[in-house]
Order: sequence, then C-alpha cells, then structure tokens
Amino acid sequence: MTRGRSVLFFVPDFFAVVSLEPLKFGRRLFFLMLSVLVLAPFKALAKRLAKRPLVYLTWMRDPTTTMMVNWLDADSHSPDYVLYRRLAAPRGSRWTLARGSRHTFADQKKRFVHHVELQSLQPNTEYVFTIRSQGPTRGGQYFRFRTMPKTLPKHLRFVTGGDMMHDRKRVDAMNKRAAELNPWFALLGGDLAYANGNSNEVGKWDDWLESWMLNCIRRGDGGLIPMVVAIGNHEVAGGTGKVPKDAKYFYSLFPLPAKRSFYAMDIGDYLSLIVLDSDHTERVEGEQEAWLDKALSERAGKVPLVYPCYHKPAYGTAKPPADSNDSSKDPLAQKIIKHWCPLFDKYQVTAVFENDHHTYKRTHPLLNNQIDRKRGIVYLGDGCWGVDTRAVPKPGELWYLAKAESKRHLISVTIRDGKPEYVAYEADGKVIDQHS
Repeated sequence: MTRGRSVLFFVPDFFAVVSLEPLKFGRRLFFLMLSVLVLAPFKALAKRLAKRPLVYLTWMRDPTTTMMVNWLDADSHSPDYVLYRRLAAPRGSRWTLARGSRHTFADQKKRFVHHVELQSLQPNTEYVFTIRSQGPTRGGQYFRFRTMPKTLPKHLRFVTGGDMMHDRKRVDAMNKRAAELNPWFALLGGDLAYANGNSNEVGKWDDWLESWMLNCIRRGDGGLIPMVVAIGNHEVAGGTGKVPKDAKYFYSLFPLPAKRSFYAMDIGDYLSLIVLDSDHTERVEGEQEAWLDKALSERAGKVPLVYPCYHKPAYGTAKPPADSNDSSKDPLAQKIIKHWCPLFDKYQVTAVFENDHHTYKRTHPLLNNQIDRKRGIVYLGDGCWGVDTRAVPKPGELWYLAKAESKRHLISVTIRDGKPEYVAYEADGKVIDQHS
C-alpha cells in the first residue's frame, strides 16, 4: 500500500560523454544508440507520470458519511471508478466499488474531470481508495482519507486562507505547513490557481492541483486533506460583476452544493461553513443576501460554530479607494458591510474569514460597524497563502484593525473543548498572531 512518492532513476555517468571529441565516430554512434535504448523507457515513464491523474477531495453532502473523490486526467477511456474500504478492515476484506461521472474540463476537449461520491461511510473513520480500477492492483496508487466526526471531539482543527499561488515554490511550502498541522479539512477563500478563467493560463490549475495532491497529506495519518472552496476574482474572466460561465474552469473542477458558488457545508450538528460569493459570479445583494439571512437564521442557537468565508473583504488592509487610506470605504466593501455584516451581527456568527488583500489581518471585535468588545465579531484573514505581499497600515492607523502584517500565512483554527483558537503561521512555522 503506497501513497504518491517521488521516483528517482540513476543514469550512469558514461552516457554523458558520448559527444566527447576523442571518441571515434563508431564508438560515438554505439554509445548514442545504447543511451537511447536505455533512457527511452525512463522518458516514456516520465511522460506517463507527468500525465498522472490529479486527485483531490471535496464534499457535496454530509462530511461525516460521504466523500467526493475528484480527479483531472487526459484519458478519455479511463473508467469513473473508485475502489475503497476501511483502512482497519481485516486482511482479505472485500472492497466496495463506487461509480461516478465525468465531463470535459470546461473547453479543454482532451481533458476530463471525474467525480465519484462515496456514500454511507462511517463517521470519524479512515478509508483507503484507488481510482480507475474495478479491483485492487499491485503497484497501484492508493490514497487515504478520514471522514468527519458525527459529534464535536475534544480537539478539532482546520486551516483556512486564500490567494494561494503566484508561484509553485510558495504554494508548495504553505501546503506543507498545512499538512504538518494535521487539519481535518481546508477552507479556501478564493484566488486558488490564478488562472483567471483564461484558456491560456489553464495549466496553472494543473500546478495547483498537483501541489495539493503531493503536499497536503496529513502528517499524522497520511490522509489527503479535503477542501471546501470559495470563488475569488482570479477564478473569473473579468474578476467581479460576472456570471458563472465566466468562471468555467472553477465550476468545472468543483461540484458545489446546489451547483452555485454560495452554499452551506454543515458538519454534524456542531460546525457550519457559510461559503459566499463576493460579487464574482453572484451579486452580494438580492438572492444571495436573502439566502444568507435564511441560512444563518436556521443555524442560530442550534449550531455552536458558524463561520462565513468569502474572498473580497469588508474590512480590508491594502486596497483603499484613491481618496482614502481606509479599505473598508471601497465600494464593494461598503456593499458587504451593508448587506452581509448586519446578518453576521444579528445571528452572532463565530468569526468571519476574508481574503484578497495579500496580507494578514485581525480586526477588533466589530458590531454595527464599530468596535464592541462584548458582542463584536472578529474578521480574520486577508488572503496571503502563497502570493506577493502588500504593505499594511501602521498600527493604530485604521480604527478596525487590531493586527496587520505584510506576511504570507495560513490560519489554523483549533476547537478545544468547544472553544476556538486562531493561530496564523508562516510557511516555516513561525507564529504571526494568536487569538482566542
């Protein structure tokens, strides 16, 4: 049983000297032909490895009893199969075969996205699976995952952040940090691959997915980390004020609940993730606002941990309008403050995760657009997982900011005995900020 590993090949040094001048033509030809014969299988293997399926996990429904296995490949004949069983099942136990569906990767006619939902799983249980096979195979690639607990455990952790990939080195580093923290899942707040809904940049999705598959493996048990995703402006051709067809690659990769970019993901009866679209392919006001009011009202007083997450911030750090140093005066920020923040206040959400500004921030507790240390809600984030940073206001310069740093980070959210603690980490493990 193996996870994805690097494969190293040793090529003897003498193949590098076939072009040296002292060699006779016959010897040069002999060694050249020999090198081709020896290296050709490795080149073919390398080519196949480069086209390996890119596997990632999401949810459409109950994370305690289901898992959506997704992969992107270029094989039009590969079956939409996932073979799985409990990791702790006795040797010789039967495997279960799940079938799913596929579609082309938006307008990429030779690329395919596969979705297979595993259902009727046991909560808080490790599973092992492989894709595209009806039976277990020696040498096949196997992955692991763990379902969420049905009830809130004494210790539960997830990570969150956004604005993920300006280059592969940075996203790799922060993904590895996420894995070291052993989170149950990752809540990703948009601007994932920076592919901009553009066919000329679609290869960035491959890089982003490969980085996740190779690096976001829980160090504690080797399980792939499932993702819950929000949409950002760099998923969309045109950024904001657009419609779903302008984010064709995002919608093609992620099977979203209700097939739209705003939704609730409920985990047991203890945690609700409220994922919103900050005017990228859905409007802040109108239908989304009405849905948000209903979603929060249904969970108020019933679910102890409720976290909205979206891309563009209400209380940002680094993108003020031209005539101000206050990012909350931005027209879109003002729209969020008008239509969403009063609902966060009314239903007393736990905290809010925002992104987009390429900094770290934590606000003072806010209520009715002012500081309220008793009933206020803290807004965290500002999105800087693996991108270039921006300058932040000086301490005390913006009334709503308690902490701001021009540093790449992710936020670890740890629930201990029902109480949340937030720690912002750099990729090397240095702590930027802590709050509880």
